Amino acid sequence: MNPIINPRTRLLRSGWRAAIFFALLISPYMIFGLFLKRGESIEVVAIDVSLEMVLFYALLVAWTVVVSWFCLRFLERMRLSSLGFALHSGWFGDVIKGCVIGALMMAAVVTLQVIGGARMRFNPVWYGEGGIDWTGARGVATEIVAALVLLILAGAWEELIYRGYAFQTLLRGAPAVVPILLLSVFFGVAHWGNPNRTPFSTVNTALAGVWLSIAYLRTRSLWFPTALHFTWNWVMGAVFGIPVSGLRIPQHPILVSAIEPVWLAGGSYGSEGGAAATVVLFVAIVVIWRARWLRVSPETSAALSERTPNGEDAISLGLRS
Repeated sequence: MNPIINPRTRLLRSGWRAAIFFALLISPYMIFGLFLKRGESIEVVAIDVSLEMVLFYALLVAWTVVVSWFCLRFLERMRLSSLGFALHSGWFGDVIKGCVIGALMMAAVVTLQVIGGARMRFNPVWYGEGGIDWTGARGVATEIVAALVLLILAGAWEELIYRGYAFQTLLRGAPAVVPILLLSVFFGVAHWGNPNRTPFSTVNTALAGVWLSIAYLRTRSLWFPTALHFTWNWVMGAVFGIPVSGLRIPQHPILVSAIEPVWLAGGSYGSEGGAAATVVLFVAIVVIWRARWLRVSPETSAALSERTPNGEDAISLGLRS
C-alpha cells in the first residue's frame, strides 16, 4: 500500500489532495494575517452590509474558485466544470428548487417556534401605529436586497469550501460517509467563533452540513445546496428578523422575532441554536435524499466521469459508497 500515490490512478490520494486544497486556500490569510479574532459576546452582533463587505466576499469566492481550478487541473486532470457551478441543463431549476425548499424550511422552523411560544411583529422602523413609514420602508427594502447579495456570496463561498473540491475529491477516494461526516463536523466547528454559540448550535450547524452534503449528492451540482443555504439564511435574517448564526443580517429586517424559548428558538444565536431547526433539518435530509424530482444532469455526469478509477462512472461510485 502506497500511502501517498494511488497505484491505479498514479495520482495523489484524496486525503493529500484535500489537504493541499486547504493549504492553498488559507495561504493568503497566513501571509497577510487576515484572520479575525472574535471575542466573546453576550449581544447579537448587527452586520452593516456595505459595498466593501460585498466586494470582500466576492474576492473570497474568486480565490476559492482559483484554488479549486488549480487542484482539479494539476492534481486530478479534471476540468473546472466538474466542480458544480457549470451552466448545465437544469441548473436554474436547481436554484429555484433550492430557494423554495429553503424558504419553506425556515417557515416551518418559525412555525414550530411560534407554537412553542415565540412571538413576532412588524419592524417598527417601517410599520407602526400610524401605518407604513415609507421612508423607513425604503431603507428596509434597500437593506434586505443588500443582505441578499451578501448572503448569496457568503453561501457560495461556504459551499465551495465545504461541499466543493475538498468534499468532492474525498468522495472520489473514500466512501461517501467519510466526506459527509468530516466536512460537516468541520462546518460546525468553523462556526464556533460566532457570537453566542453553544455546543447545541455547533451540533445543529454540523447537521446542516449533512443536509447540504446530501443536497449536493442528489444533484452533483453546487447550485442546489447553495440556493438552499443562502435562502435559509436570508429568510431567517431579512424576513423574520432572527439572528443568522449569532449575526443580525440585516440590521433592519421586515419582521422582528422573539428568540425565546432558548431551547426551541436558539436565543441570541438564532434558530440554528434551537430544537425547532433540528427537527426540520432531519425531515429535510430524509425528503431530499428520497426525492425523485432531483437528478444529476447528463453534462455533470459526463464531466465527473472524465477521471475515475478504472473508468467507472463517478456518480455510481458515490451512490454505492
